[in-house]
Amino acid sequence: MTLFVLIGGTAGLGLIAITAGFTRSRAPLSAVIGWYQSAGRARTTDPSTTLAGAAGAGAPLQAIGELLGARLLSPASRSRLRQDLNMAGRDQSVHATAIALSAIGGATLPFLLFGTTGLLGGSVGGASLEIAVLASVGLGLAAALVPGLQVRRAAVAARAAFLHSLACWLELVALAQAGGMGIEGALEAASAVTDEPSFVRLRSALSRARRAGRSPWEALAGLGSLLGVGELEELSASVGLAGTEGARIRSSLTAKSASLRRRQTAEAESRANATTERLFLPAIVLMVGFMVFLVYPAAATLSHVLR
Repeated sequence: MTLFVLIGGTAGLGLIAITAGFTRSRAPLSAVIGWYQSAGRARTTDPSTTLAGAAGAGAPLQAIGELLGARLLSPASRSRLRQDLNMAGRDQSVHATAIALSAIGGATLPFLLFGTTGLLGGSVGGASLEIAVLASVGLGLAAALVPGLQVRRAAVAARAAFLHSLACWLELVALAQAGGMGIEGALEAASAVTDEPSFVRLRSALSRARRAGRSPWEALAGLGSLLGVGELEELSASVGLAGTEGARIRSSLTAKSASLRRRQTAEAESRANATTERLFLPAIVLMVGFMVFLVYPAAATLSHVLR
């Protein structure tokens, strides 16, 4: 009886936590202002939807997720996670809530399996309860890492797309400079070509730098630090060394664009070679199976004759 009460209470707490996590509430004004001031947000994204989800995460679940993230990740990993969240366009509070929900789901699963086994007539003892507790702790901690892995995968894909757009943007800037435009005008004109999210992020950073009276290269370096794109910081440093002469800046931009193109080509070739190597194993298994299919009848007949 006590076991069933424990299982029911655990399942009830899990359902309450999940319901609280999906309960929507009004986004605070500070979150709305922070959204409009943040870098790297596409104009096609609805801020009300994003902030409503972030505010509806629930303070208890968010606190649990932040505590688990602080315990499971090192300071360097947390910094990298913030960059990945910015790159993937996800809110930190929503991510903290996802960590809490994943941990609760992983921790509840062993008790549900344990209770189901008891209801079906399986043997339930003290040792099994200890195993369930240990499995609950282990699965809860492992499940808490799943949202971070998903964010890392999304950030890697978004970062690759951003670098591709960055190479195109640098070529457009060089073309605009060759047409007689100044460096700042060329930067903004090239970023206004399309509303693709990467171009929108660049355009937003340049616009904020212009309003603040800062150099566009400082804005690009800040954007690179925010998104974890080291190529933007390298670009800012190389152009800063080039000085203020248009021809030298144009040559630096062209060289950086060519470097990005070569790197992307090398990475694409590396991925293609890795895929080709992975295809060897199925081909070898297929060949071995075909040889067994050919040799087995003759071997079976020969063994029967020898007997």
